Amino acid sequence: MRCLAATIAVLALGATGLVIQGCGDGSGGGAGGAGGDPGTGNLQITYIPEPGVTPRKADLVCPASTADETAACEQIESLTPAFDPVPADQVCSQQYGGPEQIVLSGTWAGKSVDTTLTRTNGCEIDRYASLAPVLLPLVGGPGGG
Repeated sequence: MRCLAATIAVLALGATGLVIQGCGDGSGGGAGGAGGDPGTGNLQITYIPEPGVTPRKADLVCPASTADETAACEQIESLTPAFDPVPADQVCSQQYGGPEQIVLSGTWAGKSVDTTLTRTNGCEIDRYASLAPVLLPLVGGPGGG
């Protein structure tokens, strides 16, 4: 709720500059940070384009052995807040972005990862959109060949 209020306040002030703001539950948690080495992990990635279609799968082990995987590892490190579920009290726009899902399981920076990215509302679409450009090329999904 603080995130929504802060966004409304910025809009009401007519801010013309760039505003960078993080939203979340305020716990400072996430899969990154203390508890393991940043940029290290083993993620199983499953892309499900729609129900009834064969999922595409890949494993990402970081540190990686190829340039593409190394770049993905570096990008994921800055996106680990997207591993966290949307807080239950978070206000989200009611929109539907499509049936696509990305299922992540494994570990990152010493912490367990078990999450599904969907496009079922505005908050979930944001989570999906933050990681999809990095993950989908690894599984040969849209934009990934």
